[in-house]
Amino acid sequence: MKTKEELEKCRIEIPEKLKAVLSKTKGVDLSLKEEQDEYGFYATGLFRWKGKDILITLDEGKWHLSVNTKHPLGYYEMKEVRYEFCPNRMQMAQIFPPREDFVNVAQNCFHLFELSIV
Repeated sequence: MKTKEELEKCRIEIPEKLKAVLSKTKGVDLSLKEEQDEYGFYATGLFRWKGKDILITLDEGKWHLSVNTKHPLGYYEMKEVRYEFCPNRMQMAQIFPPREDFVNVAQNCFHLFELSIV
């Protein structure tokens, strides 16, 4: 179980340049949101963990995880990041939008989005 203190040790400041870009992106919220479950503590923000930069934001009120690495991520690494940084109650998915809506600023940046499943 990851505690708040353990998570905070990984937290890094969001660079001003990135804040500026994200603040212009429709629906992105950089405010702090925290949540805890039986598996650990989770929060929005920027974290450095196991050589990866992990950004957790709220997009249209749903959690959005972006992970940037120096190498392509495989299934098991993505699974590990998902469960380490997002609450268990969530359904998370990698989404490929229409080509004209696809945005990725780095070659090895991968995204998971909280789904609304009824």
